[in-house]
Amino acid sequence: MSIPTPFSQLHNVSPEEQEEMLFTELKLFLVGHQTENLRIDQFDDHLLPTSVVCNISFDPYIRSPLEQLRDILVTIATIKICCYTITHDAVTFSPIGSAVAATIEKKVNGFVTKICSNLSALNDSTQQMNNIYRELHKIHEPLKFYNVIVRTIYVEQLIGGQVLTLIDSKRRDVFAGNRHDFDDVFEAGWKVFARSIGRLVCKFEADFLDYEFVIWSTKQMPDALYKKLASSQTRQTKSPRYVIIDSLCPQFFIKYLDILIRCAEFGDASKGESRLLKTGEKESVEKVMEDVRNVDWSNLDVTTTVRMLGQFSRKESACLLREITSATNVDQAIRDIHDLLIKGSCVHDVMLMALKADILQKPVDEVGNLRMKKLTNDVLGAAAEKHHPFWKYFSFIIDRQNVFEMMGQRTRLGSHSVEPREQVTPLLFESISVKMDCPIDIEPIISSGAVFTLIPIFRIWLQLHFASFTVANYRDSVRGTMPSRSPQIDVATRKHLMHALDAEISSLKQKWVGYVNVAITLYYERVQKAVSLDEYTECQDILAREVTKMMGITELSQLENIKDILNIIWSYEANDGNLQTLIADFEEIQSRARMSIAIA
Repeated sequence: MSIPTPFSQLHNVSPEEQEEMLFTELKLFLVGHQTENLRIDQFDDHLLPTSVVCNISFDPYIRSPLEQLRDILVTIATIKICCYTITHDAVTFSPIGSAVAATIEKKVNGFVTKICSNLSALNDSTQQMNNIYRELHKIHEPLKFYNVIVRTIYVEQLIGGQVLTLIDSKRRDVFAGNRHDFDDVFEAGWKVFARSIGRLVCKFEADFLDYEFVIWSTKQMPDALYKKLASSQTRQTKSPRYVIIDSLCPQFFIKYLDILIRCAEFGDASKGESRLLKTGEKESVEKVMEDVRNVDWSNLDVTTTVRMLGQFSRKESACLLREITSATNVDQAIRDIHDLLIKGSCVHDVMLMALKADILQKPVDEVGNLRMKKLTNDVLGAAAEKHHPFWKYFSFIIDRQNVFEMMGQRTRLGSHSVEPREQVTPLLFESISVKMDCPIDIEPIISSGAVFTLIPIFRIWLQLHFASFTVANYRDSVRGTMPSRSPQIDVATRKHLMHALDAEISSLKQKWVGYVNVAITLYYERVQKAVSLDEYTECQDILAREVTKMMGITELSQLENIKDILNIIWSYEANDGNLQTLIADFEEIQSRARMSIAIA
């Protein structure tokens, strides 16, 4: 606070006495006290000092050195005020911010004490002032760094990982030779953060009173607050005991946050609150925990902490893989996923059931949820239980986005993309998609990303199969029909177009079957070498990428060719196009395909 009383007037005080007096009061100011003749003059909106004033009764030449020290004195005063407020704040108290502030205050006091102790040995007051001026300027750079840190924490009320992000970003701008002076400040805050990591990893607990850590405990959290935080978090956790607060994670640690979350989930499983592990399987979990529980996490630096988390994550991943594969038939589930999405084993049944219900070629607005549920039960339900038991976790849904437009957006290069069609209501066979509700006991071992990548393949399989069925009906309708002399009914041309379209689609499907068999064979070779959960799911992701690449649906040219061939068939069925125009379009597609092969 500012001192309201005016300065006392000095009378009959010699210059030597003035120098001695000012030097003494300067030392008092440096250790944190305003004095009779040296005070803070003005404060900003945050009640932090902006200027220091000296008693004007001092001789001008005695006051002049203080003018040169004014910025340093303001900086030291700001540091002390901010440090005191941060460490004693009962509203936004942060253990990390408090540890940082306490360390900075200790270092600044150490600087000041050392300077004052060395100068006290000097008898000449002029020499004392010159030396204090020189010594304070030597530490001006660290003081500015500390001032920025504590002032930002104080003004912006930073907590937790926000403090560590601030320190890390600021110390990167400091000259490398002086960086070691600031590492102590960072390490003071990191110790607190690392201690919370250790508590989470070793005891599988997030302190419900520590709301500055990136992972919050829901132990005593109101339901309304939990729902609000859970709906806004960008990273999801399978455990209901935790909520992830991304903004409290240090930016340099954000790429390792998924590993930390997984460690917390593994702890949740080991405590029996998840169905991933059974009670009799806890011994293997304890073996995984032996190494991490003997570590003092608060003494680990960032690199070592990340390495320890990585080691623990790999061990718990291998442990979960063993437990899940021994408790469930994972291989059968993977085979069912491959049969459904990659091989399209059920598309014929989907087509027949939808035709029987007279909904396959209806606009999606005319097909309700009950009919989709019945289609799911007829194809994926009891009828498939014997040979494909995992299909019961899939269901048919309506996806209005055209599958070719979807794949075009995924594979967009520059300004080239599959042009969207006019906004019309799609038919059901264009919009049937699948959704998986994976059971919780094998959810960690099934890659949701791979399933997401493979769903468009199922949708294209269905359209190709229906296209073959449609072309076969066209061929049957003109089989045995004699050519007509009428120019409007060219039976021979129609037969030629139907045979050509059928051959093109059959050739495409045969090539895809070969690609799928090769990709699945490679998958099983890789998955046999997987020793952890991460490697197992990575094999699924690789399979999804390889299959889509082999089929060519990640290439815009191939995607357009398939789309245009199907459009010719749908246009022929709807009589939307002139026969000669359709033939010309088909010949253009064949020409494009041959050109793509020649370029490749």
